[in-house]
Amino acid sequence: MIVEACGEFVLPYLNANIIDKGAANGDVSYILQNGFYMLLVALVMLITGVLGAYFSIKAAAHLAADVRKKTFEKVQTFSFANIDIFSTGSLITRVTNDVTQIQNFAQSLLRGCFRSPVMLIGAVCMSFVMNPKLALIICIVIPVLSLSIAAIIRSASPRYTRMQEKLDDLNNRVSETVINEKVIKSFVREEYEKERFSHINEELMEKSIAALDRMILLQPISALAVNVTTLAVVWIAGRQIMVGDMEIGTLTAFITYLSQILTALNFLANIVLQGTRAAASDRRITEVLETTVELTDEKGAKKDTQVEKGEIEFRQVSFRYFKHNEEKVLDDINLHIRPGEFVGIIGPTGSGKTSLISMIPRLYDVDEGAVLIDGIDVRELSFSNLREKVAVVLQKNTLFSGTVEENLRWGKEDATREEMEWACKTACAHEFIAALPGGYEGELEQGGANLSGGQRQRLCIARALIRRPKILILDDSTSAVDTATDAAIRSAFVKELSGVTKLVIAQRINSVMDADRIVVMEAGRIADVGKHEELMARCSLYQEIYASQKED
Repeated sequence: MIVEACGEFVLPYLNANIIDKGAANGDVSYILQNGFYMLLVALVMLITGVLGAYFSIKAAAHLAADVRKKTFEKVQTFSFANIDIFSTGSLITRVTNDVTQIQNFAQSLLRGCFRSPVMLIGAVCMSFVMNPKLALIICIVIPVLSLSIAAIIRSASPRYTRMQEKLDDLNNRVSETVINEKVIKSFVREEYEKERFSHINEELMEKSIAALDRMILLQPISALAVNVTTLAVVWIAGRQIMVGDMEIGTLTAFITYLSQILTALNFLANIVLQGTRAAASDRRITEVLETTVELTDEKGAKKDTQVEKGEIEFRQVSFRYFKHNEEKVLDDINLHIRPGEFVGIIGPTGSGKTSLISMIPRLYDVDEGAVLIDGIDVRELSFSNLREKVAVVLQKNTLFSGTVEENLRWGKEDATREEMEWACKTACAHEFIAALPGGYEGELEQGGANLSGGQRQRLCIARALIRRPKILILDDSTSAVDTATDAAIRSAFVKELSGVTKLVIAQRINSVMDADRIVVMEAGRIADVGKHEELMARCSLYQEIYASQKED
C-alpha cells in the first residue's frame, strides 16, 4: 500500500517533466523514456494495489470471524441470569451487524491507514518542492477542512449508537414474530403485527437518517474546499505563468497533488466516520465480552466428585432474580428429598416452583442458604459432573432442526440405538417416532414444528432420560399430553427409574397424586409437604386446587 501511494505522487512529477521538458523542447526520446517510467510505475501500482486490497479484505474477514467466534463463545458461557440481561434480538445484532461494522471499518482502515497518510505527506512535500508559495495555500485549507470533518464526526457518533439500538428492537420484533407466527395467525393478528413492525421499522429509518445525514455534509464540504483551493491556485499560478515564473506542466502536476491531498483527507475522514460507527458497535460487543458470568465452576469445584445417590437438600434457601429487588422469589426454603424419591411440586402460577428446581442444576445460584446434593453444596460441583447426573426438562420444549436421532444425542452423544429406544419407550415416544417418515432418522423442522405439542414434550423427556440421570426434573413437561399417556409415562417411571430421584412440577394434581410426597408452594414459600391424602386433610390451598380441577 505504501508502494502504491508513492506511485501516486511520482506519476504527476513524471507527467510534468514530459510537458515542461519533453514537449516544450520537442525531445521525443525524453518523452518516451519518461512515458516508459510512468508505465512501469503504473504497473507496480496495479500489482501492489491488488495485493494490498486482497490482504486488507482477508485480514478484516479473519478479524470479523475471530470477534464473532469469541462473542458467540462468550454467550455460550452465560448463565440464565446473564441471558436475562440481553434480549435475543440484541445478541443477534451484536454477533452479526455489529461485527460487520467492525469488519468494514478494519478493511477501510487497513487500506487507508498506510496509503492515505503517505499520499497526503508525499503530495504536500512534492507541492513544496515544485512551488513553495502555492503550497502555502494547501497549509491553510488542510486545518480548516480537518476541523470541519472533526465537527461532523463528533455530531454523528452518538447517533450511530442509537441507530444500533433501534436495530436491536427490529431484530427482536422479527425474531418474536417468526417464532410465534402460528399463534399470530390463530388469533388473526397479522395486521396488528404489521403495524407494530412498521412503527419499529420507521423508528430505525429515522435514526439511520439522523446518523447518516451528517455524512452527507462531508462530500459538499470537501468539494467546496477542493474548488476554492483550486481556484486560488489557478489564479496565483496564472500570474506566475504570465511572468515566466512557472510552467504549465508544473501547474498541472500541482493541481493533481492538490486533488490527491484533498482526496486523502476525504478518505481519512471516511475512515474516521466508519470508525465512529464501528466504535458504537465495538462498545456493544465489548459489553458482551466483558460481562461477568454469574455462574462458574472455576473456583472451588470438585472436579472428581460425582453425583451418586441423588439426595437433595434445600437449607434456608432464598433467591431473587434481580439483586436490587427487595421481594424474594424464594424465601427461607427448607426441604429434604431422599434418593429415589418421587416428589411432586404444585402451586399457583408465580409461586416459585420453577425457581425452586432451577437451583438444583445451578441454572441460578441461591442468594442465601445452600442447595446440597449427596451432602455437597452444588457450588462445589463442576458443571459437567453436576448436569451429567441432573437432567432437566424445562417448560419450553426446545428441539432443533435435524433428525430425531440427532436431537436425542443432545442427551448423550454416543448413545446407541438400544439406549434411544429404551428412553423413547419410557417416555411413550417410541410409537409415534416409529410412525414418522424415516423413523429415528426422520427429519424434524425447526423447533420440531412438524410434531404436536405432546410429541415434542415426550421427545424432550426421552432426551433427558437417555443420559441415565440420578436426578430427573420435569417442569410441567406433560401438560400437552392426554391423561392416559401421562399415566403411562408415570407408570414407566416407576418401573424403569426406581433408583432415580424424580421431581415433577405439575398443574394437574392427577400427575402427582401417586408421588411419595407433594410439595405445595405459595408466594415463594413451602405451604405444606405430604402425601395426597394428608394434604387433602389439612392443606386448604391444596384442597382448593383439587376442588377447582375436579369441577373442571
